[in-house]
Amino acid sequence: MKIRLKSLFWWCFCITVTLASSMGTQAIAQPLHNTNVVLLSEKTTNSLTPTISASELFRHAYENRYTWNPQFPGYMATVELKQGKENYKGHIRVNSDMGVEVTGIDNKDARQTLENQLRMLIIHRRQVPFEVAHKNSTFRLGTTDRNGAVEIFEQEDHKESHYKVFHNQLVQVNRLLGQTAVTVDTLNSGVTPQGYLATRYRTTFRQPQTQQVLGKEESEDTYKKIGGYYVLTHQVIKDFQQGQQTTTELNFLDIQLLSGNR
Repeated sequence: MKIRLKSLFWWCFCITVTLASSMGTQAIAQPLHNTNVVLLSEKTTNSLTPTISASELFRHAYENRYTWNPQFPGYMATVELKQGKENYKGHIRVNSDMGVEVTGIDNKDARQTLENQLRMLIIHRRQVPFEVAHKNSTFRLGTTDRNGAVEIFEQEDHKESHYKVFHNQLVQVNRLLGQTAVTVDTLNSGVTPQGYLATRYRTTFRQPQTQQVLGKEESEDTYKKIGGYYVLTHQVIKDFQQGQQTTTELNFLDIQLLSGNR
């Protein structure tokens, strides 16, 4: 099984960012799984430049993300992993403390791919107060693009990241990881009563000085509400490197919330 470019950088990226990003603009009332979720499409609208500070604008979007509450019990599921002609089937368990267990898949690369995807999911769903996640950061406003998305720069420990915020969502994330510049754009977003989550997104890896594209990855996620929590049920990942495309598909079946493990 091929180890994807995203696997080499994204885990570190998620730890530092600790947020879900989404790239889109106009909200369209189109439910997913009849759970009061609407899509955020790529169509553009105009938006007024905000009068609030960069810190407030970023905080509102950060706190508008969908996360699991402290009562989240964890869950288990059967998983099917497909990549090219390779197929694997096993079991996963996400514990209430956000620990991950994968069993029944002997292939090391396949198991690692699955573990990485689950850990990324968990980081985005974990509740971390703004004061903790960004306690050493300062923020400043940048420009507003033609679609109305506002650029925000974050300075933390001599490192600078920048984002775009639109309609109370973080619509783009840009960060430098070692010798690689990473941009995450989400093409669709699901909006639940508890906040938004990305459902289709693109990750682009570049060489910082030349801006040469090293690779791209596009992911599409499907969620279902189970026992009061939105849980990933299906994921398709398309990886583009050196003119070649690899597609990885994950199906999560027989999902059951855990009990008595807190």
